[in-house]
Amino acid sequence: MRKFNVLMIMLLVLLTGCGNDEEFVIDCNIRGLGSEGVEMTYINRGVQRAVFHPVDGKVTLRGSSAEPVLVEVSTSDGRPLFTCIAANGDELDVKMDTDTPGKIEIKGNDASRDYSRFISANDSLLRSGDVAAVNRLVAEEVRSHPDRISSAAILVTCFNARGYELEADSLVNVLKADARPSGVVGAFPGKVGEQVSADARGPVKAITVYCGHQNDRDTVIRYWPSSQSYTLIAVTGRNKGDSVRKVLRTLTDSLHQRRFKALELCVMADSVAWELSIRRDSAKWMQGWLPGSVANPAIRNLQIPSVPFFIVADSMGRQVYRGHSVTAADDSIRHRLSRFLKKNDSKKEDETDTKATRTDSREKDDKKVTTAPASAPAKTTQKRLPSRQLAKPKDAEIMKSADSR
Repeated sequence: MRKFNVLMIMLLVLLTGCGNDEEFVIDCNIRGLGSEGVEMTYINRGVQRAVFHPVDGKVTLRGSSAEPVLVEVSTSDGRPLFTCIAANGDELDVKMDTDTPGKIEIKGNDASRDYSRFISANDSLLRSGDVAAVNRLVAEEVRSHPDRISSAAILVTCFNARGYELEADSLVNVLKADARPSGVVGAFPGKVGEQVSADARGPVKAITVYCGHQNDRDTVIRYWPSSQSYTLIAVTGRNKGDSVRKVLRTLTDSLHQRRFKALELCVMADSVAWELSIRRDSAKWMQGWLPGSVANPAIRNLQIPSVPFFIVADSMGRQVYRGHSVTAADDSIRHRLSRFLKKNDSKKEDETDTKATRTDSREKDDKKVTTAPASAPAKTTQKRLPSRQLAKPKDAEIMKSADSR
């Protein structure tokens, strides 16, 4: 009887060492890792993290999840190593080299095997930074294998949904229900769904926000879509960039306020820091501060995913553009209001217009004086007014009508 008990205990120890239905096991052989710490992260009723210490690049990771989950493994300093899919009872075998992190081999279940093959086969493209090309590749894989959990993992980890929200939402729905467990897709469907919802893309309503000391008489600004033909709503953070500032200034100077207005809403932590940040703007456009960030009631229904973010709305509040590109927002407005742009307006205004009107005439005069022969008497130069300062036909007609009187 005692011998039988000993045998049973030994058997249980062996089963525990090899993995069971209460956990998953990932045996890693990572060349070049040495004894650097490894962290495993996955979501199972909350974020689960565990740290392991390899010996000569070999380490066994253990976790627990009744349903398949996306497991991300990185070094202790945050450098990604690999991603796989695991559930209780799985025993995975991972081989890779830190010198070639895009080349990885995973065995043990179909989902992790297919996922690692896709990553290894397309490593160069995935690292290229070509968002459009990568998204096309991912879309092709998802549509070709909608019944694979690996396709869901590829969509979540490789597809860039910024600016491609509609396609991302479509791809989520292409996947079979069994191929997109919540532990793998996570919050991806919800975040994408918010951006394509009727509330997020519906008409922009009136907005009232605090505007600090920008106006001596008012402490708030009110935006009404019907007050102008088009509005650019720019939701910015602490570092909005000179390109955003330039677009807002150029469009405001180039279009009549009945045709266009810009509304810049900042999500900085406090109003004092915001007021300091806008001092150098010399803004003619509306600027406001949003306490509570993008969850502020004034814009909550717009579902702003991150900043900076831009929305172009017409006089009915309909959104004709929404996205992260200020250049695309600028192009959208110029395309619709091209016939109302003031003369000599150009998107390269700072290079071809401003500098020319301020410095070109002075440089030309200096050049004439310095290049004149020494024996020749100095000639007086007469500055020519820039073309924009010459009398316009409209002015001439007014003078003519006055004379006729």
